[in-house]
Amino acid sequence: MRAIVLTSTMRRHQFVANTLAARMEVAGVWQEEKSFQPLKYAESADDEAVIARHFAARDASEERYFADHAAVRAPVHRTPPGGCNAADEIHAMRVLRPNVVLVFGTGLLKQPLIDAFPGMMINIHLGLSPFYRGAGTNFWPLVNREPEYCGATIHFIDIGVDTGPIVAHVRPDIQRGDGPHDIGNETIVAAADALAAAAAAHVASPLQGVVQTGGGRLYTRSDFSAAAVRRLYANLADGMIDEYVARRAARDAKVQLVTMQAGTR
Repeated sequence: MRAIVLTSTMRRHQFVANTLAARMEVAGVWQEEKSFQPLKYAESADDEAVIARHFAARDASEERYFADHAAVRAPVHRTPPGGCNAADEIHAMRVLRPNVVLVFGTGLLKQPLIDAFPGMMINIHLGLSPFYRGAGTNFWPLVNREPEYCGATIHFIDIGVDTGPIVAHVRPDIQRGDGPHDIGNETIVAAADALAAAAAAHVASPLQGVVQTGGGRLYTRSDFSAAAVRRLYANLADGMIDEYVARRAARDAKVQLVTMQAGTR
């Protein structure tokens, strides 16, 4: 099996690329630079401090979880934000003749790229689609006191925003004392395993996926704010995780998830 990986430049992205490279031939990794600048959503010096602390804690957590992944262990192509959509990059991808194209953390992928690899592009969406789509989709469930909606979706890419047929959902094993970045990184570990398994299954015998139904909630980057960060940490201080863990089975059962064994072929 020959894959290419389209991703970004943070430690989490390098971990996923390396996890895949350890399990299959990865002929090339395209790393798009991130364009999200969270401090621009601050409206005061106090807002800036709140946002900066949140993202500094995220970076420190990723350093701990993914300490061995300071570099990608496969040939790398670096691009600016949105660069995977450039015609010359698409040509370079096609030259490698992959069996599957695996995606995590890029910007929006456009029609020419999707058309170049029909039925071959499988994505990690950090969030449970169709319930939470768009940006920050493991952040907003915690803001909304819904840890049961934290997780990731392995799905085929179409032209919509996280709307393609679903191959599998995964959830983190949330424990008392977990913070938002523990939950996020535990989700990434589970999602990397699931993406590798989905790729192998799809190449062996093409998967169809489960068509998404229902609109769910769509968040954009412009929805982010310091007020939302404050609300998340207030929820944690108010026992949100303990409440969830105490009633995990009942709360998880409210969210219908897809597994690779449940009709995705």
